[in-house]
Amino acid sequence: MTTTGVQHHPPAASVRFIERAPLITALAAGIYTITAFVFLLTQGSLPLVPAEALSHELNGPLGAVLAYVLPSLAMLGSLLGFAVHYRLLPARALAKGSTVFASVYGAVVLLAVVDSNILATLGYLPFLTVKSLTDPGFLRTAIDLPWPIVGHQLVCIIGVALWILTATVAVRRSSGACVACGRHSSVATARRWGKPVTIAAAIIPGVYAVTRFAWAAGIPFGIEPAFLQQMQDSGLVYAGLGLASMALLGVLLTLGLIQRWGSAFPRWIPFLGGRRVPVLLAVIPSGFVSLIAIPAGAEMIRVFTIRGAGGIPIDWANWATIGPTLLWIPWGVLLGAATLAYYLKHRGSCRRCGLSG
Repeated sequence: MTTTGVQHHPPAASVRFIERAPLITALAAGIYTITAFVFLLTQGSLPLVPAEALSHELNGPLGAVLAYVLPSLAMLGSLLGFAVHYRLLPARALAKGSTVFASVYGAVVLLAVVDSNILATLGYLPFLTVKSLTDPGFLRTAIDLPWPIVGHQLVCIIGVALWILTATVAVRRSSGACVACGRHSSVATARRWGKPVTIAAAIIPGVYAVTRFAWAAGIPFGIEPAFLQQMQDSGLVYAGLGLASMALLGVLLTLGLIQRWGSAFPRWIPFLGGRRVPVLLAVIPSGFVSLIAIPAGAEMIRVFTIRGAGGIPIDWANWATIGPTLLWIPWGVLLGAATLAYYLKHRGSCRRCGLSG
């Protein structure tokens, strides 16, 4: 079974979800508001950073302010979400208001709340898995990680995604487009800019992977030989190998957004060969990575310009230690655009308005 010449309709459930996104966002923001104020009353703060990280900027005045800004924004967002869902204001005002709010909330979360921990955890999965199998004590250490902080960051990222959907619904209503699919977007337009954007999004993790593979092979590419020797002695070079492997996988999956095997499973895959790849199977993971790449890049910039790297040399002779990570913000933006282009090309005809293309 292939996808040639066949119109695929998005599931009715996904159409209903998009239409109800403002209501879901309003309810989620309300729950977050209540939970956050309970944390403030009982714990004195939100789970932003570990208390022992005394050098972290969120353990200063910024963290104290942010602990109240987040639930306040959530309270305002809940009211705005209900207004969008029930159309309590003119459509144009709701479109502008929700777009501004989504931009402000997204900037606060991605640049001040979320750090590189989520992206680093995903990148270190191969190393963590192997290390846990060979060293049971290491697994106990992993279990002791600050999961409340990671969980709070994931909740905030979900909030950003919901607000992107809510603003999209409001803008589509204001422009007269279909709420479910926004059929003012052209597939031909997506094909023009989708391919170069996707290639650019694949290059950035590729550069990162090349440097780490070189280190694993004993080649001091972008670093001084003495620092490479230190990493070999400590075993960090093998952790870097795991990161490089995940980065390479990211390159392949990103390129899949513009390849045939990103639309239909290769025929050699048992049971799935030749079948259509569900659009959300590609969109959700790549969209998630595009969101977490931005705050990770912001943290690397802060490390580079403010905090220092904790013993990691940062100079022109060691440009590869942090240089590729400074591109993570544009990587997140490019990957998000590539994901959007893929969605526009593969979403099929709309169950709500019946239009395609």
